[in-house]
Amino acid sequence: MAFDFKTIKVYCSNAAPRCLVGAFFFFPISMALGYIAMLATGLLWLLGGKVRAHWSIVKRQPVVWAGLGLYGLVFLGILYAKADADYVALHISKYGKLLLLPVFIALLSDARWRYRCMTAFAAAMLFVLFSVYASIWFDLPWSKTHNQGWGVDHTVVGDYITQSIMMTFLVVVALDRGMHAVSHWAKGAWWSAAVLAVLSITHLSSGRTGYVLLVAALLVFFMVATQGARRWVALCVLAIGVTVVVSTSPTIQQRVQLAITEVQTSDRMEITSIGGRVNFWKNTWQLVEARPLMGWGTGSYHAQWCQVVATPQWCAFGQWHPHNQFLFFWVEHGIPGLVLFAVLVFAPAWAARRAQPAQQRLLLSFFTIFFIDSMINSPLWSSRESHFFIFMSAWLAAEAMFSPRRHSGGLPGNVLARPAPTCDKAPPRPPLA
Repeated sequence: MAFDFKTIKVYCSNAAPRCLVGAFFFFPISMALGYIAMLATGLLWLLGGKVRAHWSIVKRQPVVWAGLGLYGLVFLGILYAKADADYVALHISKYGKLLLLPVFIALLSDARWRYRCMTAFAAAMLFVLFSVYASIWFDLPWSKTHNQGWGVDHTVVGDYITQSIMMTFLVVVALDRGMHAVSHWAKGAWWSAAVLAVLSITHLSSGRTGYVLLVAALLVFFMVATQGARRWVALCVLAIGVTVVVSTSPTIQQRVQLAITEVQTSDRMEITSIGGRVNFWKNTWQLVEARPLMGWGTGSYHAQWCQVVATPQWCAFGQWHPHNQFLFFWVEHGIPGLVLFAVLVFAPAWAARRAQPAQQRLLLSFFTIFFIDSMINSPLWSSRESHFFIFMSAWLAAEAMFSPRRHSGGLPGNVLARPAPTCDKAPPRPPLA
């Protein structure tokens, strides 16, 4: 079989979106395979030789400039940071995925690949959902926890916060696909999956982050998806559902009561989840006030945190990250870091202004999840969470950019129901011999 450079470029160009589908499937269930698929996607994209053409398309996206700008600040912050070299290298590595935002958006310009990528993510999360319920009776070797029984934590991948975040988005995706399904069987299947995913968060997880994100995402979803009397019916159903869930879940009742107690006793500087976050934010704010414009530099939070807390125990407890991504970028990269990260978070909400109603549900629900989680966690610092938010930011940016706008005619904007044809011509298949 004879190959020339042009043929290799065509093969790489065709293989890159296929690897991206694999990355969307693997990252929720296997970090190692997710990284391999992600890096293969970037390499094949480069070898495909369409860098200039793709850049001319995606360079208008605020998400692209926010991601590249944040990574530029990470490198710039090295020049004035007083930080350990290991922490500096860790920041360069962890935030490196931001460089792939323009790559993913370009590859997702075709509605068919957007459909396949979201289907791959949904399939992976359905496997996680199946594992959650199977672990009630069986000790699954791939499960993170090994608890049997109802009403206890059944975290399968990562930690319960990360699993709840991705499961919350699965609820939104399943509801959206159910609304667009043609057959009653498909509608019932997707809506049943949504209900099971909800119960996996409320009754089979101990993460309070999941409770908050689920209620907020569902509230936004139903507010956007319904109008008039249907909206009030949907909100009443949601309120009744929340009441029933809380009353039937001792875990939620205990965790909520514990959260209230932890907030009330946060001044004691006890190491707790909610109380700890309150103290993280208070002490990190002292660092922000000291250098609000340019910050302390890349990787400096980890050392500077220990300068503002009194005890070695709290130094060790809080030096990993401040459980607030806005403060994390602000303390290290100043006002520019805060602004660029805010652009990245608010980009889906901005895109929703001109999107189709079907697209708005996902855009605004994802924005809600991203914003709230960034206020109480550091999602771009945590590995699996950063995969989720960067992958979905790229997917939603492509969905908003390459689908018809609200006031334009043509193809339906929602590709979750079925892939719309693309106006781009597919590259010619290379000769086999």
